Amino acid sequence: MPTTAWLLALSFAPQQPAAAPTPPPASTAAAPAIAGESHFATRDGLRIHLWQKCLPGGEAAAARAGRIAILVHGATWSGRPDFDLQIRDYSLMDRLARAGYDAWAIDIHGYGLSDKTDRDWSDTASAAKDLEAAVEHVCALRKVEQVKLLGWSWGTQITGLYAMAHTKRVARLVLYGPVWNGKRRGPVPTEQYRTNTAAGAASDFVPGQFEEDVVAAYVAAALAADPKSPNGTIVDVLTKLPMLDPERITCPTMVLRPEHDFASTPQEMLEFFARLKAADKAYVSLPDGGHAIILEKGHRRFQDVVLAFFERA
Repeated sequence: MPTTAWLLALSFAPQQPAAAPTPPPASTAAAPAIAGESHFATRDGLRIHLWQKCLPGGEAAAARAGRIAILVHGATWSGRPDFDLQIRDYSLMDRLARAGYDAWAIDIHGYGLSDKTDRDWSDTASAAKDLEAAVEHVCALRKVEQVKLLGWSWGTQITGLYAMAHTKRVARLVLYGPVWNGKRRGPVPTEQYRTNTAAGAASDFVPGQFEEDVVAAYVAAALAADPKSPNGTIVDVLTKLPMLDPERITCPTMVLRPEHDFASTPQEMLEFFARLKAADKAYVSLPDGGHAIILEKGHRRFQDVVLAFFERA
């Protein structure tokens, strides 16, 4: 999830009391815990961390069924806080794993447990090379030719660039909370890293749409994983948009925009969608939630939509 600094947009810090936490469905509560495992891909001397989750012993079945998904984080926080927050049924990785998926979350270099480097600022083009290394690592490990990708926020730029160059590797692509050609204004950073804050971690949640303990858990996990974040993404969105050419994205693609997402306008995303060259494509507008709907009250519907698109014949 990006901070408001990335998009230079209006923040929605938690201000209203939320309803009591929603208990998980009985099937989820009774399901066995899914263990995670760290892997590392390598590219240009950098170790790229991948967090992997699957039902015990289910990797081979997932590979045979084409159920391998790689999830790509946004501009500020790394993969595990975004996609595997361990509170009730909020983990997208656990939901995918219980549906028979081998789910992977990447940490772009400079984030999470991946290596840091002063050779670049983890800009989008360099991050796409991290994703390429991750895809090749997973494909070789599981002996498959394709994976399914989901990018959130800045992650849509990474997955989009990758899909433009490696269409045959992408079975399905979900662009969640994307930005395309919207103009951003602000000072261009002059330092490689910025310091993160609890207010920044909480800033993308829409008042009335979150559960307070979920936001608290996310803030703690996000800050523990990423006390600082690279500024290459900030430079890119201030100086390089648009980076994606929808006419070069031909793999099956879903554009997923929550109703109150500040990262883009409906008009911007509908134009992007209309120009997509994918013969199999979908545009989904989810009601009520915002940029962080994956961790808001609408998270179950978000999970359903993602899984349905991944499973579409």
